[in-house]
Amino acid sequence: MKNEESGKRMDDWVLRVHWRGAQADVPDSLLTREWLVANGLGGYASGTIAGVVSRRYHGLLIAALPAPLGRRVMLNHLSELGRLPDGGTVFLGGEERVGALTLPGAAYLTEFRLDMGLPVWRYQVKDWTVEKRVLLPHGQNTVLITYRLLEGKGTIRLKLRPALHFRPH
Repeated sequence: MKNEESGKRMDDWVLRVHWRGAQADVPDSLLTREWLVANGLGGYASGTIAGVVSRRYHGLLIAALPAPLGRRVMLNHLSELGRLPDGGTVFLGGEERVGALTLPGAAYLTEFRLDMGLPVWRYQVKDWTVEKRVLLPHGQNTVLITYRLLEGKGTIRLKLRPALHFRPH
């Protein structure tokens, strides 16, 4: 499929970073590489590949509100716990607190990519492959985060715990 304006193939818009869980003890590239998605209103979502909110301006929804409010951090972070059919649990993503950094999701992360500019994470947990995507609809202060089971039998339950903030940017 070609983009009419640029003549480039849509496949050219995909940037991939392959990651193997064995590299989990060297997470620098997961923490120093960042992604950003804008909504056309001045709002955005941004973060690190590891899923860690390491900067003041990181978050899953920074809304651009009318003056005098300006940009506000609305959804700072999303804690993701997966419960597997065999009863085991896994944490995806990561978290940074004062004096402590935890990256449990790095052990399961196999790929991060920008698919037409939108961030996509792929996690491999035993026989299951889960894909996570972040999308900000154009012209809305809204974030859509989707999870899709690509491979594996049985049901994986996902427990999400949002960290909501209503603070200035």
